[in-house]
Amino acid sequence: MTPAELMTLVAVATLGHVMALFWCHAVNRQWRISRRVIYDLPINPQQLRREIRNSLHAPIHAVILALFLYLGCFGARSIASFVGTLVLAAVWAEIWHYSSHRAFHLNALHWIHSEHHRSRLNTPFTAISFSFSEKLIFDLGHLGVLALFSLLVSLNFFAIATWYILHLIINSFSHANFEMKSARYNRSLGKILTTTTYHSLHHARYTGNHGLGTRVFDRLFGTEWDDYEPLYDNITHDKPLTGLREMVGGNKTA
Repeated sequence: MTPAELMTLVAVATLGHVMALFWCHAVNRQWRISRRVIYDLPINPQQLRREIRNSLHAPIHAVILALFLYLGCFGARSIASFVGTLVLAAVWAEIWHYSSHRAFHLNALHWIHSEHHRSRLNTPFTAISFSFSEKLIFDLGHLGVLALFSLLVSLNFFAIATWYILHLIINSFSHANFEMKSARYNRSLGKILTTTTYHSLHHARYTGNHGLGTRVFDRLFGTEWDDYEPLYDNITHDKPLTGLREMVGGNKTA
């Protein structure tokens, strides 16, 4: 393992906690970017302690990635392989997350996902608060399929690590209780990509809005809350929600 690979693995292992601490600091200091609250409700200090305990095994993705690297996977280093691998990692992550997430909401499998959903009101640490089983299944499913694919076409380790770095950064504030994106966002990129509000509804209402970074599969399979956009508009105009089940007209589409 080269020094660059080792340093990248350390970054992938620690970034989730670094980002959670960063956003907690932003909230505590009342930075402007964290003032647009989604749910105007208090967070129980016990929840934060539980999430921090759960986060201790969060870096397992770095261990699995290191193991596949040791086994000779992800050895490509060209620019073309970087771009291609990054696109493949992102597309497969979206597919795998949506399908596994929907499966975890089935009664028979919900025990895998229930620990994450104990947080009905999100904090930055909610993003790395999972049961060991759920974290292992998601990362093995994501990295394992990429490793199998690499038997056919060599994939790039640094591209996969880059996906994890971007995911850890975005997923951290996507699990926060404030909205950073603009009021105009859902008229452009927001028609495809999710927001913090989008995923906050999933936690508060316990279902719907299952997508990882896009709305594509939720809209395709009818699992998006149909009051999401008007609710987002309210929040971006400083009208936060005051109850976990509060809605802005309409009914759930699935």
